[in-house]
Amino acid sequence: MINKISLIAVVMLAGCSSQASRMAECQAQGVSRDACYIAEKNRQSTMAASAEKQALENAAHAVR
Repeated sequence: MINKISLIAVVMLAGCSSQASRMAECQAQGVSRDACYIAEKNRQSTMAASAEKQALENAAHAVR
């Protein structure tokens, strides 16, 4: 259940831009492809961690 909630939250937090468009925008600013890739992976990891944290908090409140 928590994984499903996390996935939904990540999709909702992803916004309107795609990974490809964010990568293209990053590279258009003169940043290397490798640096843009690392930044994108960090962004995804941060969003997933935030969604998981929120899901766990929601689950804890639901149990009380």
